Amino acid sequence: MLDQLEFAFGRYNGGQTAPIGSYLNPRTLAIQQLSADGALPQDGTWVRVDPSASQTLAVIASNVNAVLGTSYSAASFHTQGAGDLIGNPGQGGNDA
Repeated sequence: MLDQLEFAFGRYNGGQTAPIGSYLNPRTLAIQQLSADGALPQDGTWVRVDPSASQTLAVIASNVNAVLGTSYSAASFHTQGAGDLIGNPGQGGNDA
């Protein structure tokens, strides 16, 4: 799943400066919307699912479903919050 999202939307690591847009964290299904270039939360891997900083969760779900062939709805996602953060976000590498 993560590979498909990365190929379609690009990959950003937590803490990395990213351009304006709506970002999905596939681990938590959290959405972070940046209205100006800024750092993403230290929460692992992010993908930019829409270039708009104010896109609705329903449109984001449609974008993700088109790539993954899933049936997410707006209710599947939530706004990024402190509870989503992880103590050790890692280095953003794949050690497999």
